[in-house]
Parts: sequence; C-alpha cells; structure tokens
Amino acid sequence: MYRSLFSPSILSSAQSPRRGLGVLAFVLAAAGFISGPSAAQSLESKLARQTGRIEVNAMEYPWSAIGRLNVGGRGHCTGFLVGERSVLTAAHCLYDSRLRRWRNNRELHFVAGYQRDTYTIHSPVSAYRRAAKHDPGAAGSTATALDDWAVLTLAKPIGKQAGWLRLRAANAKTLAQARQGGAHILQAGYRRGWTQIMSASLGCEIKGFFGDKRGIAHGCDLAKGDSGSPLLLLAAGKLSVIGLHVLDLQTKNGHMAGALSVAMFRPGSGRAEAVEALRRSGASWGSGRAPEPGGQAARAPTRTVATLLRELGLLDGRQGHRAAIEAFQAGAGLPVTGKASLGLLGHLIAARK
Repeated sequence: MYRSLFSPSILSSAQSPRRGLGVLAFVLAAAGFISGPSAAQSLESKLARQTGRIEVNAMEYPWSAIGRLNVGGRGHCTGFLVGERSVLTAAHCLYDSRLRRWRNNRELHFVAGYQRDTYTIHSPVSAYRRAAKHDPGAAGSTATALDDWAVLTLAKPIGKQAGWLRLRAANAKTLAQARQGGAHILQAGYRRGWTQIMSASLGCEIKGFFGDKRGIAHGCDLAKGDSGSPLLLLAAGKLSVIGLHVLDLQTKNGHMAGALSVAMFRPGSGRAEAVEALRRSGASWGSGRAPEPGGQAARAPTRTVATLLRELGLLDGRQGHRAAIEAFQAGAGLPVTGKASLGLLGHLIAARK
C-alpha cells in the first residue's frame, strides 16, 4: 500500500504566507497548543513520545536550509535548498489532482525558517523543471517513484540567508559506516499533525536499494508533508543530502520509506535531464554553505544540541549550555570548546543510542 506524503493545508490561496501562518497560529493558540513556553515544551515532548522524532529549530543550520513548499493554498510538501535560489522537492507535490494539471510557478511559495507562527526567509518560485516521464496519475510504487523529482528556481537568493545543503552520492562504504555507527542517517520535514513545526529523525536505518540502486529504502518515520524532504548523511562533522523522499510503502515485510538517490544530479554520471535541471537553477553539485555570518539564521544547531544534552541528563538547569557541552566533550574525550557544531551533534546522536 502506498501513502502519499503530500499534506493538505488549511491555508487558502488568497492568503499571503505570513497572514496564513498567523491564522494557523490563532487556531493552535485557541486550541491551547502554543499558549506559552510550557505548552511548546509539552508539544515537543508529545512529538517525541509518539514518533521518536524531536523538534528542531528551523532558524538554525542545517535545518534552516529545509523549508515548507506551500502549494496553491491547498497543501504543502517539504523542500530543501541546494543553492542560493535552488530547491529540490518531489514532482508529485506540484500536481493538482483535483484539476488534473501541473501547477504553474505562481502557485508555489517556498518558506525557510518556518517555526510555528513566524518566519522571515521566503521566496516565490519563478520557474521549475521536473522529470518529463513522471506520471502523477499512476499509483505510487518503487517504479514510478524513480522520476518523482523537481528542481525549483526561486525569485530571491534566500540561500544566502538560510544556507544550503551539499549533494553527495551514497555508496557502499558510506552506508556501511552508517550501519557501524560511524555516520548517521537523518531526516527532517513538516509532517502532518506538526505542520507548523520542523521535526527530525536522528537515527534512521538504511534497509537497501531499489530501481537499480537509484532509490534508497530506509526506516525513517515519515508522514504526509514529508514528501520532498532530504535524506541526510552526517559523517565526520559534515552533512550531505543523499536522497530525496518520495515514497512511504507498506510491504509484506512491514513499513518501508523510499528516497531517490541524489546521484542522478551528479554531472558526468547522473541522468542528463536531472543534471541539466540542477545546472539551469544555478546550483552546483557537492556545494553546501551555512548561512552568511550576522544573518537571521544561526550557523549551528544549538537547540538540537541542547535537546540531546537534556536527554543525556547534562542540561538540567544546574549548569549552563556551554558548561553542559564542555562536560560532554570532556567525558567523550573530545576537544573541549563549549560550542555547538555538526561534529558535536554527531557525537551526541551516537551517545543517545
């Protein structure tokens, strides 16, 4: 059984993104979900209990490079920046099944740094390219999923403010490293039920490949809204995208999530159509960058680090954030810097297993 990961939205097409988010915030506040800090913490705890996921701060890199693609006021998917103006997402997110047509770029708006009722980094979509062979009317399967990709070109270079992610081809060595604990497979997006909050799975398992290794089967917990989100590899303090989420299947062996390998975008060895789409958007293979210094988005995942330190009992109100980091680093035999980083995040993920 195939489940679409496209999520319907309560926003109308007549609403601007900020106004729509304000309406959403009002509804949630009226329901008692976001009335204050304690309510926010309760919501985060509920998310962790139900899914094993944690809330992350969408205004901290690398999460700031992942955003909501609002689609015609009728739904949303997740997408991620791979350049100043370039976003990757799933092609089926761009299809209007009610009217049986592909949406035009004027119906699409990409929002980075979207956390509850606030955001500051966003852009309309000026153009997009998708796989010509993708059939949005066909039932979802590992076969039809292989062409389920789209490259968006944004009207504004918001990647300077939000940062962007590096694309990397997964190989047997990197996946073996992940299985042995030397690297970590992550995913983050705007899932159904938590559409105003970015949440992440920090310990996914790679289960194999499909479609002549063009697809990656994994065990990340996905839901509607996660289509187009990145499958991430964190190794040696560096984060890369290895897959683009397009499938959520129920098989005879249980649940299987599927991502397209981003190797299809690699110049020289990828698929010509995908390579050209990425090039025309202005993005470069293998290039990632944190937000510009002094901008609104932070350059390190400080809140995620704090969440994991709290899980380990090192951040409990008796000492500050820096002291908790230093205590963990000293105990793990790491250089003691007291600073959050992607490298530290990897060590904390390993410690929580």
